[in-house]
Amino acid sequence: MNRIYAIFLGAAILAVTPNLTFAASTGDDSEANEPSMRENYQDAVRAVESKDYRKAIALLNKVIDEKPRHPDALNYLGYSHRKLGDYARGVTYYKKALSLEADHRGANEYLGQAYIELGNLAGAESQLTSLAKICGMDCDEYKSLKQALDAAKARNAKQG
Repeated sequence: MNRIYAIFLGAAILAVTPNLTFAASTGDDSEANEPSMRENYQDAVRAVESKDYRKAIALLNKVIDEKPRHPDALNYLGYSHRKLGDYARGVTYYKKALSLEADHRGANEYLGQAYIELGNLAGAESQLTSLAKICGMDCDEYKSLKQALDAAKARNAKQG
């Protein structure tokens, strides 16, 4: 009797186990196949680096959909829009990034760069002052913005 019970129990377990395995894997696999927020962000950074700003914007929007308060993604959204010539949107995203992280070096530098491109040298000067307080005059962001601001001032002096 024990042997018959053991065989029956073993057969029942084998009969149920594949169904349990199958049931566990038939959930909504679409989520498992979608890239994670981190993967989207990393792909977006690569797109920015390769100057594929439209792709970067699409990926960064996915990141922001999942995590609206992501200062780095907002900064890159600003950068990508600015590089495509949409300065208003670019400035808006930089300011959003800075509202979340006032000491964000990239957003401070890129906002300053946008201001230079828009002819707002006083605004760029303000961002340069912020960077001096955040990271000093030896950080790359400060140096880059300072160089661009000095060049813009020299152009204005030649023209005026």
